[in-house]
Amino acid sequence: MHSVSRVFSLLGVLVILAGVLFVFTPPAEAGRVSPAKTNPRHLDRSPEQPRWRLKRTFMQKRTLYVNPAKRGLMFEDDQSLGDISSVDRGATKACRAGNFRRYGGGFVRVGGATYRAARSLDIKRPSGFSLRDGVYVFTHEGSSRCTVYLVGDR
Repeated sequence: MHSVSRVFSLLGVLVILAGVLFVFTPPAEAGRVSPAKTNPRHLDRSPEQPRWRLKRTFMQKRTLYVNPAKRGLMFEDDQSLGDISSVDRGATKACRAGNFRRYGGGFVRVGGATYRAARSLDIKRPSGFSLRDGVYVFTHEGSSRCTVYLVGDR
């Protein structure tokens, strides 16, 4: 009887020691792999991201954006957005109310900045709201600061 209790007490001590070692053992850290050693097919091939986001980012992201085909790019221009377009007041008011939305479309690169854009077929709008031909460029899309520009000759 005495030996059975001694076995159980030793077994209990071993279980406690194993639990302590399991809890306080640091996990194996995976080493950082340099981008030169990664498979290029695993890199993100999404279109370029606009500068503005809904949330402020406090840490710089380390995602590598590879854009060889420039999918979704509608046009590029070296002039500023104000020089090549005009503000569409009706579309801006509807966008700020949440009634003028872009479904599909792509992006434009104007004056070194990247903006979301769409043609008239890719925009959901209120009934009775007429659209003109051209490319609609959105800044601050999805917020109450949304501004819609119309570039007519593209």
